[in-house]
Amino acid sequence: MVLEQLHSDRITERNLAAVFFTRAKGLGEHPAVKYKDKKEPYKTMSWKDYSRLVREIALGLMTLGLKPDEKAAIFSSTTHYWVAADFATISNGAVSVPIYHTSSASDIEYIIENSQARVVFVQNETLLKKLAAVREKLTCLHKIVVFYLPEDAKTAEELARKHNLPTQLLTDIESLRKLGSSLDTAHLKILEDRMKSTTLDSVATIIYTSGTTGVPKGVPLTHGNIISVLEDIKPVLPIDEQDVYLSYLPLSHVFERICGEFYWMVKGGTCAFAESIESMGRNMAEVEPSMILVVPRVLDRIYSKVKAGIEGASGRKKQIIDWALSVGEEMVDRQSEKKAVGPILLLKHVIADKLALSKLREKIGPHLRLVVSGGAPATRETLRFFNSIGISALEGYGLTETAAPTNVNQINCVRMGTVGPCLPSLEQRIADDGEILVRGPSIFKGYYRNPEATAEAFEGDWFKTGDIGCLDEFGYLRITDRKKDLIVNSAGKNIAPQKIEAILKTVPSVTQSVVFGDKEKHLVALITLEEQAALDIAREQGIECNSYFDLVKNSEFTAYLRKEISLRSRGLADYEQVKRFTVLASDLSVEAGELTATLKIKRNVVARNYKELIEAMYKHREDEVRELTERQKPALYAVKS
Repeated sequence: MVLEQLHSDRITERNLAAVFFTRAKGLGEHPAVKYKDKKEPYKTMSWKDYSRLVREIALGLMTLGLKPDEKAAIFSSTTHYWVAADFATISNGAVSVPIYHTSSASDIEYIIENSQARVVFVQNETLLKKLAAVREKLTCLHKIVVFYLPEDAKTAEELARKHNLPTQLLTDIESLRKLGSSLDTAHLKILEDRMKSTTLDSVATIIYTSGTTGVPKGVPLTHGNIISVLEDIKPVLPIDEQDVYLSYLPLSHVFERICGEFYWMVKGGTCAFAESIESMGRNMAEVEPSMILVVPRVLDRIYSKVKAGIEGASGRKKQIIDWALSVGEEMVDRQSEKKAVGPILLLKHVIADKLALSKLREKIGPHLRLVVSGGAPATRETLRFFNSIGISALEGYGLTETAAPTNVNQINCVRMGTVGPCLPSLEQRIADDGEILVRGPSIFKGYYRNPEATAEAFEGDWFKTGDIGCLDEFGYLRITDRKKDLIVNSAGKNIAPQKIEAILKTVPSVTQSVVFGDKEKHLVALITLEEQAALDIAREQGIECNSYFDLVKNSEFTAYLRKEISLRSRGLADYEQVKRFTVLASDLSVEAGELTATLKIKRNVVARNYKELIEAMYKHREDEVRELTERQKPALYAVKS
């Protein structure tokens, strides 16, 4: 008997591995994954062949000695091998442990040791070097499996010798596959028995939170946690076997893992893997996906390119596009208020779609119809644009501890500035201090080997999200800030910085913003700009400059930024308005420790890295600010708002 024969409803309901093999049996020769080797065109693997790959890796892991409930870590960026290694691990009743490919040496060591991972899958030689640097500190490590061997090493043994590793420690994915494919039916029966013994309460994965402070915390998620979410989002994200999903975000993050990998496995047809986040745009043109998951910065970049094209259109053409967009916006507004769309607006929308909206969709992606944004607050203007042209752009909310989404906006009823209603199987309430509490079948039970953090995370059976929010009249959740990020100024006023930072990012060309002001009389901010957009704005404003460096020191451009910030801040209280800001020379980065792997700002690290600069702004010492910018080059210019 082979694994594809395991297709009873009982097994499908019990664990994710059974769901995967059942779906593979049903789709057979239908394309499952598209992937690239080096710079070659996309290759396609059917569900039948992909499930064989997973089965062979799973059997190979068994021969390496991996047992149920033991851990296998995956240290790689997003590839089709990542997903195969994941399903192969959980097919053994074992637990997969993702590690971000950008992780520091200390985090790599901590995650592997804390989880007690016996096997580590590693993408390539570059990441193997990072792992090798901490290998002697890893007490449980039994085997390293490399996805891609370098050109100068034909075997894993050669690669091991090259990096002074024991040859028996290293193998490669193809060797593991061959080992698995050579096993007899007795081994298949053992693997099948392991799958049958895996229940909804069995742990499927331990995902370590990237964390804006402190060491990572392991979040064990059971098969039941994950399956509960997948059932909840079926009506929210309608896809089927005809859809093509483009995967490019880190699979180490719960958003891509649940709504990408596992949801594709349950509902989708073909998952195409981008070569990298940087090549995502080119890969979109190659595979023409119908669904993508995004973080707001990616969505903003797509919007900026399309908007630039609209602004550059000829007079009559631009008038038509602007009119069509206004019609699309009116449609979105009526739907968001759950009001009937009358026949006149419907007719106008048909005309607008034919004249312009369909053409805008074609520019972004001819088949793209569903975009889900998560990981950070999305820009309202960007979401509004996508929905107005007919691409459903849904903002959602969730945490690693909640197995991803607890809330998602609904197609044809997107309320900008909210993350949507709570999913059906969950309960949600707002505590007296504004904190969002949630409970239900998708919520984890406690941090791995960390009872103190677990005790702090729960109020009875309610999980404390750490986020501040409120519910609108339609029951849609609005996130206002992180509880621990609240600024208390010198007058004792509580200020939510994320709300203000979101306003700053609506200023044309502003890409990042961080607001400070704890125990101070007023707020200051650090901002970054998109260089080309800033230069384009300067030309439009008639501002002369020779370079980007000259531009951000230009008093006219400074005045433009100050005016735009002031206009957009009119709805804020005086104590919430930014009085001074500084333009940084480069974006905040993961490498500098200023962003998490999911691009969340580490406010404490940014404050530490730019401590002198922030203090200089508060002391109104322009000369000191300029000296710091020249000496450190972290910022280009500070101005009074």
